[in-house]
Amino acid sequence: MRSVTLDALIPREDFEINENAIGGISRNKTTLSIEDLKYDSFFFGALRKPDFQRETNEWDPDKVFSLIESFLNGELVPAIILWKNENGFIFVIDGAHRLSSLGAWINDDYGDGEISRKYYDKFIPEEQRKIAEQTRKLINEGIGSFKEIFNSRRSVHGISEEKLRIANHLGSLALQVQWVEGDSGSAEDSFLKINQSATKISGAELELIKSRNQAHAIAARAIVRAGKGHKYWSIFDSNEQERIQELSNHIHSLLFGDRVFTMDNINDLPIGGSISSNFTLDVVTQTVKICNGITKKENVEEATGKAVIKLLKRTLNIIERIHSKKPFSLGLHPFIYFYSDIGKHKVGSYYGMLELIKILEKNNLFNEFISARGVFEDTIREYSFLIQQIIRKNRQSKRGVKELAHFYLSIINLINKKNFSSPKDIVLEIKRMDDFKFLQIDIVDNEKNKMKENFSRGKKQIIKINTLVKSIPRCPICNGYLSPVSSSVDHIQRKREGGTGNIGNGQLTHLYCNTTYKN
Repeated sequence: MRSVTLDALIPREDFEINENAIGGISRNKTTLSIEDLKYDSFFFGALRKPDFQRETNEWDPDKVFSLIESFLNGELVPAIILWKNENGFIFVIDGAHRLSSLGAWINDDYGDGEISRKYYDKFIPEEQRKIAEQTRKLINEGIGSFKEIFNSRRSVHGISEEKLRIANHLGSLALQVQWVEGDSGSAEDSFLKINQSATKISGAELELIKSRNQAHAIAARAIVRAGKGHKYWSIFDSNEQERIQELSNHIHSLLFGDRVFTMDNINDLPIGGSISSNFTLDVVTQTVKICNGITKKENVEEATGKAVIKLLKRTLNIIERIHSKKPFSLGLHPFIYFYSDIGKHKVGSYYGMLELIKILEKNNLFNEFISARGVFEDTIREYSFLIQQIIRKNRQSKRGVKELAHFYLSIINLINKKNFSSPKDIVLEIKRMDDFKFLQIDIVDNEKNKMKENFSRGKKQIIKINTLVKSIPRCPICNGYLSPVSSSVDHIQRKREGGTGNIGNGQLTHLYCNTTYKN
């Protein structure tokens, strides 16, 4: 189940906006009431998340429902941990999802309400909107909306006993609060310790926290939200800010689109996977790093407007080359390259193709790729499990990037230089290479109970997908799979050779095949 985006309810701020801790800690609140969590309250207006805090989007609708239900039933909800600076901002050290879930119910904003629309400058992806509607329906049916329960004591007609019970106790319910003492350094240390022991910060998040003043981190943050929401780039001049937002919006659109993620149309899948995935931040960060050749061993650039724009431009160029409406786009079919037969985004394959595109560009090998494309795509689809073996050997998708690109190049070379045309022959030859002797190329059939009458849910999905794949058109120039979203209408007989504009002289091709390779 996809996650609910609650990030807009508590805005971000720099810990060090005025880093001294405020005195008089004994006078701080020890509990939070319902009134404190209304968006227009003094307390909620002072709440902030550290600017490096993960997005508040890791809980699915059921978990948001469960938190609200537990609070209303008087069950144990862990204390919220806060820190207050000299300016009076109250930073959430631990408990952002708890506060945001209750705030979402009280303010009727599950990622699509007035608060979110203002925060994201009216940019709410369709998938985020659908999940918000699903969450609202779940909570309103299972608990009741806050407005309905709040008004029930004034008009009890038609109100259930359970909702009246909630209403009668709502004013006395409270969340426990603990406060961190010290300066911004103490607050940051507390944040990292707490968040590494509970719901652990992912490697990508920890990396962005440590590198938050570096250009690639700001570029990744900008892309994730299409240049909307909290502006990590607000320190740059206005022209640079505008350019960062323009570029990141464009990259976001190419990676994720603005549609609900579904496998019903395999010709229009986002190349970056679902925008509501918990792995989105990591995918975007690695996209920027791979496209720009940033590795742990190399020095990364400090954040300047020019540096961020440079990284975004380079990233955009690679993504447009993969799948866009630009004349130079290869139009790689998202499903063929980046999705499994059960509809799971294959992030390792995606990273590997980013690296391959860089190599093809650097060595001017795009025509060689097109020459091999039809057989190449048949091979990587039929033997996709070999890609997973390369990733497992390297333990992480991002660590197998260069080896995977080498695997792809080896296939292309066998097709072009040694005239291999059979996927089976290709992988047998690949396995003879020293670098790929570890590959297990035999498909092991582990199915049991083959005589069962019913198909499992997973098998039904595979059968459906395999049927849909057969209907994917092929480019008549390179014989590669063709995505109508990134394609071109081409003259079969060229105009300069007397070709007419009649329908019978038209064909659908890849943009690059039409504009460059054919010529």
